[in-house]
Amino acid sequence: MKLRTSRRTALAAALALAVATAVAAPPDPSQAMLARYGGSYDADALLKEPAVRTELARLLGGELKHLQRNLSVAGGIGIVGGVLSYDGNADHQGGQEEAVVCVAPPGSLVEAAILSRRTVTVYARARRYDELTQCIKDWITLANSGHADRMQAPRNVRLAAAR
Repeated sequence: MKLRTSRRTALAAALALAVATAVAAPPDPSQAMLARYGGSYDADALLKEPAVRTELARLLGGELKHLQRNLSVAGGIGIVGGVLSYDGNADHQGGQEEAVVCVAPPGSLVEAAILSRRTVTVYARARRYDELTQCIKDWITLANSGHADRMQAPRNVRLAAAR
């Protein structure tokens, strides 16, 4: 009988320790940021996050207002390669004046790009194109295609619909 009680006590103690450890573990700020903003329409709050706001001001300087104007018509916040992605265009200027902001949680890495006058300018700490996030590079590909690939399948794409 004592052996059975000892096992129960040991199991209860192990369970209590596991619960206490799980409760005491600090939440991962990266996951919290992805959960808070991913799929939401709360771009104002994302762009006002202290780390994001500071980094955008540092990277863009006087072009920050241009970025904001080019994000005036936008949808929700997506997640591309584990990075928050927010893109849009200036009012009635899709395909001509566009922008994207990419934020790697917890806001320690911020990149932005502006499409204006058929030129994409990237604002980032990266020194080379291959160092940019997938978020920025995918947006550049989409912007350079004139968003055509969102509306019509490219020639080499075949759709195998479920039956």
